Amino acid sequence: MVFWLSKTKKRVGFTDEVADQTLLAVVQKELQNQPHKSFGDLCKEALWHYLYVPESVKPTRKSTDASDTIAELQGQLRSLEERVAAREASRLDALEQQLQQLSLQVGQLAIALNNQRGNYQPPQQPYLEHIPEPQPEPEPEPEPVAPPKPVDPLLQRLSSFIDDF
Repeated sequence: MVFWLSKTKKRVGFTDEVADQTLLAVVQKELQNQPHKSFGDLCKEALWHYLYVPESVKPTRKSTDASDTIAELQGQLRSLEERVAAREASRLDALEQQLQQLSLQVGQLAIALNNQRGNYQPPQQPYLEHIPEPQPEPEPEPEPVAPPKPVDPLLQRLSSFIDDF
């Protein structure tokens, strides 16, 4: 009777019965959800639970637990990296679209300004427009003083503006 206890590997067979096939489907689904576990690990957990073995008697599997934790953390890290990469890619696409729109608007504004001046010239560089330095305007020549004329009240009010100008 001790003979079967000395073996380290046991086989589990699933028949074509509905109950066995249902159990097999659940086991396969659980293995997909927990890829770091093996079928043997699931069987051992089920047996410990089914046989009501106290926690103090269960063997400690520190190395397996650590590798399970590492595998789980690596999966979470991969998932996080994928989400961040997707979010950054969408932000980059949005920024590129906005930059294209702004470039188009700047071009349209430059065309409108040149048309308004009456001498349209296409810009030499698509994004950089040369802006000439402003030339100082020549001093206006002083107006000659005319002999006094009859005083018009409207001209008198406007004369202060003319003097300031």
